Amino acid sequence: MDLVSSSNNIQHTAQLILDAFRHFGTQANEVLSYDELLPFLEKQSEHPQHYKDSLKEAEYHLSKEAYATPDVTGLRLTEVGYGAIQQGKEA
Repeated sequence: MDLVSSSNNIQHTAQLILDAFRHFGTQANEVLSYDELLPFLEKQSEHPQHYKDSLKEAEYHLSKEAYATPDVTGLRLTEVGYGAIQQGKEA
C-alpha cells in the first residue's frame, strides 16, 4: 500500500467516525463506545479491512484536531468536535 492510499484510508476512517458521532447523536463530552462504533464502521466502509488498518491513526488524527479523545470504552467527542459536526465540517 502506498503512502497516498494509507493517508486516504486514515482520512476516510476519520470521516466515518465523525459520521458515527452524528448518527448516534453523540453530544459534547459523551463517549461513543467501540461496541457501537465498530459495527457502524464495518457497515459503512466499502472496504472493511481499510478501516481496521487505519483506525488507530484515524483516532490520532481526530485527537490532533481536538475533535475526539480516546476513552477506555470508545471515543469521547470533544466540544470542538461537536461544533464541527454541527457545522458540517469534515475530518
